Amino acid sequence: MDKARNLFDIVSGKLWLLPLIFSGLSALLAILLISYGHLLGPDVVSAGWWLYSGEAETARQLLSSLLAGLMTMTSLVVSVTFVILTLAASQLGPRLISQFMSDRQIQSVIGLFIGTILYLILVLRMISDTLGKDGVPHLAISVGSLLTVICLMSLLFYIHKVARLIIADNMVQALHRNLLVTLDEVLPGEPTKHVEEAARFAGIGQPVALRTVGHVQVIDYAALTRIAVEKDLRIDVAVRAGQYLLAEGDHFTIFTGDTGEGTDIDDETIAALRACFTIGLQNTTAQDLEFSIRQLTEIAVRALSPGINDPFTAVAVVDRLAASFEAVQQRPLPYRQYHDDDGVLRLIVSRSDYRRMLNTGFRSIRQAGADQPLVLMRIAARLADLSHSVRSPDQADALREQLAALEQTVEECHSIEHDKSSMQVYLSETRQVLAAIETAAADNPA
Repeated sequence: MDKARNLFDIVSGKLWLLPLIFSGLSALLAILLISYGHLLGPDVVSAGWWLYSGEAETARQLLSSLLAGLMTMTSLVVSVTFVILTLAASQLGPRLISQFMSDRQIQSVIGLFIGTILYLILVLRMISDTLGKDGVPHLAISVGSLLTVICLMSLLFYIHKVARLIIADNMVQALHRNLLVTLDEVLPGEPTKHVEEAARFAGIGQPVALRTVGHVQVIDYAALTRIAVEKDLRIDVAVRAGQYLLAEGDHFTIFTGDTGEGTDIDDETIAALRACFTIGLQNTTAQDLEFSIRQLTEIAVRALSPGINDPFTAVAVVDRLAASFEAVQQRPLPYRQYHDDDGVLRLIVSRSDYRRMLNTGFRSIRQAGADQPLVLMRIAARLADLSHSVRSPDQADALREQLAALEQTVEECHSIEHDKSSMQVYLSETRQVLAAIETAAADNPA
């Protein structure tokens, strides 16, 4: 399932996907209307005021004019696209260009223009002076005119769409929605059947390198568990989705036998285990929760750079990150241990946890905004909000780490005492709530 989602994520990010589909549908439509459009009798053509009813020469002139105008509009669309991508790369970050390229509405508009051009070309080349008035494909020409009008209306929609996308707050909100979708797909909906405790496999294992350079996109844990059961293995996976790997390293370790000491694993089994790891040139959201967080963080860090100096965008990012972390607090973390049907532990894996997510989201923003009281104050306020929805000791510990780092940053911030006092109010609230949670946990250890 994760591999399929990863493949869909990669393919959907291609700008040519929908234009290619639209072009194929337009070519099919042109062929059908050219082949069977002549079946409309003269009475139908004359009765339908919206149908083209002229001769072949007039039809050629009409289609030529429509084609020339549409080519001009398409050039405008392409030009606007490149301008928007340039602005997005400079203001929001070059790695967010993929967000524009994967937008379905942008792909649809470009596909509509390209498909209509292909349709007009195919219809135009089939019209000759020898057809006569009765042989002119009236329906095909009428549909071509209609498609051109739709393209004209979609041009207005396209300009409105890209103008809204370039606004930082709208892009931040779009990435936040994508992050929430990723959370729903990656985080389990219900707690694990087995209570996950700290565990390590006994004995001396056999470390294995994946021997492929790139980003880990997907790890097929189900396939790893199945192979472990078939070969009576225990596997400790040290890498996780989102990591960048070098060719060599102890990427996963295989343990054999009850004590972890056994014979060497054959090459066929190792190759099958390596095939469970999908490694590519870029990160995807199939299993990597931190990827979408890093996209949001990049906008905030770039906004806080001296060249842009836009703390309000950074504040918007902090708000969306806090809302995302609150959603993470309400759900179980990804599975770290996988058992077989008999309850035997077969797989210990490394996955993103709440602490890593908080660090990925807030650390870079805190560092970039060390001299921005507005940003530090908003981070302090959101940590206070998150402390009220803590549901486990691990989440409380992660918030304490963020709190300690933020307190040190606030002390070193070049700001007036009034601003520091405002930040200390939120920091004190967070400390009090976390202390109350710790006290309640101590009183009720169960």
